[in-house]
Amino acid sequence: MTVLSAAPGKIVCEMKIEAEHTNRGGTLHGGLTATLVDVVSTAALLYTERGMPGVSVDMNITYMSAAKIGEEILITAQILKQGRSIAFASVDVTNKATGKFVAQGRHTKYLGQ
Repeated sequence: MTVLSAAPGKIVCEMKIEAEHTNRGGTLHGGLTATLVDVVSTAALLYTERGMPGVSVDMNITYMSAAKIGEEILITAQILKQGRSIAFASVDVTNKATGKFVAQGRHTKYLGQ
């Protein structure tokens, strides 16, 4: 995975799908997709004024289409809101060539006091 851009509360990365990223069907593994949602949204949270990673309290992923070996995906994480103790992030995983959604995730993190 490569970071393409970073701004406070927003990170954009790209990744080429290789064989080790796939399930038996040769498409991006759902578990790796969940990991990308977790990692990239946490990076976006770290790139805020508070710079705290927090701990996950809720994460959900909606899988919309497959990404195949050789295709490139974009992972865009945006912090929707950061309060005193909770932060909310949205992550879009899209096919770089077509713009088609591969998955969309929401991640809620507890930041502490």
